[in-house]
Parts: sequence; structure tokens; C-alpha cells
Amino acid sequence: MARNLFGGTASDVAEDIDGRRVPGAVGTVWDGPSDGARQITDLTDADGAPIIQLQADVRGFIPAFYGPPSDAERLWVDFGVGRIALVSVTVGDRLRKHLTDTDPHQSRAYTDERLAAYLPLRGTEVQAPAGDSWLTAVVTDDPAGNVIRLRTADGAERTRLRNTGALYLDVIGKRTPLCIGAPGFGAGQTVINVSSTSATPSSEGAVFQVKGDGSVVSAGTITAANLGSARVFSGPLPPAAPRPGDVWVKYG
Repeated sequence: MARNLFGGTASDVAEDIDGRRVPGAVGTVWDGPSDGARQITDLTDADGAPIIQLQADVRGFIPAFYGPPSDAERLWVDFGVGRIALVSVTVGDRLRKHLTDTDPHQSRAYTDERLAAYLPLRGTEVQAPAGDSWLTAVVTDDPAGNVIRLRTADGAERTRLRNTGALYLDVIGKRTPLCIGAPGFGAGQTVINVSSTSATPSSEGAVFQVKGDGSVVSAGTITAANLGSARVFSGPLPPAAPRPGDVWVKYG
């Protein structure tokens, strides 16, 4: 640790019991005012050279000296009439440096280190243990109920995740708005599952499914420009109330 500077000011003098300066007086330095205080001998002069003892100059002033390498802010000197406290003369300089330093407490460095595990810097990856949620968002005062909102530089909203669970995707240009990859999925596995109950990856409550082989399963009517109104039946018996255009494939 750094040594702090003491003495060398107009108020730092060696005095006798009557308050008169004592030129050349020899004093001792302590780390406290009590009887149990420890005497400090690891001192240097203003140039950094070790000094054996603290001695006043010919005018009785205590010359500037550096305290122990313990970053002490206050020392007690005794020139024979009791211990008198000396406060480091550079405390103001260190305070000003502390106020202007970018990260004087290293709190920013600590915060950056801790947050890196939760909110990585741009271009890095988010890593979370299996089964753990890496992000939980709560909407409080957004009238639109946006949990996540991505916008372009012109302020146009592109991707929004609402607190209702709805996801809106508005792409830029002619890029594909949604692309789902399902490597290794078999024909019987569901890639997309729309359920009439709470969301689930299984077929429970499913009303619309896309399978791994590309087949589509719908519990309701599929309407498209190239589909007519025909119905398809199969089984040993014809439909109970056939309509024009119905198709019956008999088997059994």
C-alpha cells in the first residue's frame, strides 16, 4: 500500500509544555493515542530515504515525512509532552482524485464481472444452466403491454412480445419472417403444436400441428383458395347425410 505524507505545514511544530517551539526536538511516532499503541519506526523523509527518528528543524517545525506503508491517515507524534495527532497533508489530494476517478471503488468492474454471467456484452453469448430461466420480464407501465420490443432506428416496431403471450413479427424488407429448424425430427414428432389448452409440446389439446415430415394435421376445416367444399369419408358405410361433391372411399 502507498505511504501517506505528514508534516511540513505551518501548524506542524514540536512544542514544550508551555507551547514554545523546540528546535531540533526528537520525537516518536505511534499508531494511536492509547498506552497500547504501537510505535512506528518504518518512516521515510520527503525524498523516500529511511529515517531513524523524527526530528524538528532549527525552527521547531516538523519536516515533511512519509508514514508507514499501511495507508495510515492519522499518526500520533510525541516530543516529550504527550502524543499529538497528525493528519496526512495529502488527504485533500486523494479525495479529489477519488472523486474524479472513473471507478474509485472498483464497483463498476465488479458489476461488469457479475453482470457478464446474466447480461453479456454485445456479441457474446447468454449461457444458462439447463432448466433455468435466463430472462423473466414483468410489464408494469407499458400501455401496450410490451414485454420485449425491438425497433429500427426510425422508430418502427418490428418484433414485439406482449404480456398476453402474443408474438408479433414484422420483418424488414423481404426477409423470411419466421424460420423454424427441426433437425432429426421424425414423422411422428411435432414441430409446431397449437393447443386449445395451455401451450404444450405434445398433442394434448392440439387443434393444429405440423409434423417433422412436413405433414399438417388440423382438427377443423382448412380453407384455401385452391380447396373446394368437398368432404372425404372412408369406411364400410357411406356418410349419413352426403352432400354434392362428397367423396366416399369404401373399405371393409
